[in-house]
Amino acid sequence: MEDLSLILEVNGLFEPFYPYVARQIAEVYGRQDGVALELGPYAPGISMALARLCPDLSMVVADDTPGILQYFRERVAQAGLSHRIAVREGNKLRMPFPEGAFDLVYFRGALFFWEDQADILREAYQVLRAGGVAVLGGGFGADAPDGLIDSLLDRSRELNRRLGKRVISEAELHALLREAGLEHCSRLDQRHGLWVVLRKPQTPPAL
Repeated sequence: MEDLSLILEVNGLFEPFYPYVARQIAEVYGRQDGVALELGPYAPGISMALARLCPDLSMVVADDTPGILQYFRERVAQAGLSHRIAVREGNKLRMPFPEGAFDLVYFRGALFFWEDQADILREAYQVLRAGGVAVLGGGFGADAPDGLIDSLLDRSRELNRRLGKRVISEAELHALLREAGLEHCSRLDQRHGLWVVLRKPQTPPAL
């Protein structure tokens, strides 16, 4: 399957950037514990890097791309992280997780390839616990070196073109957030990419 082979090549190409993306997500999250969910076929590199930064964080990686779950399991096992990172089949539009299941939700890249982005944003927010954070979008990581980015940019653009990546402007992303009803709890992070950060309010104390 050509798309699967291209996705795996993208994952390999971005291997040097996952530690930078993980540091950016860990900085936004501000914790080292909890339960996290990584969505989409461009996993589990960020989760594997986060496992080293956040020793008390457990993770689930989920996607429904045909053939991708075996790749996830092999990567996680090779890294010796099967006890920290669970692999599940999961549709991003109908996630097999209860509301409020995760403290942190993240994915890199997939928002620019998927349809129904507003629904995906809503679904990611739905599975966040009160006080939880979602970091959704794409990029190389806030402090990734420019030289490293430049060395891989041409091949990255070619692979993204073949996979059907769409450019989403800041204005379009704000429109998607309004459509999803999430603009009030969101901000954009445009350091070496374009990310949406969603924060679910803490549950107010009972009266």
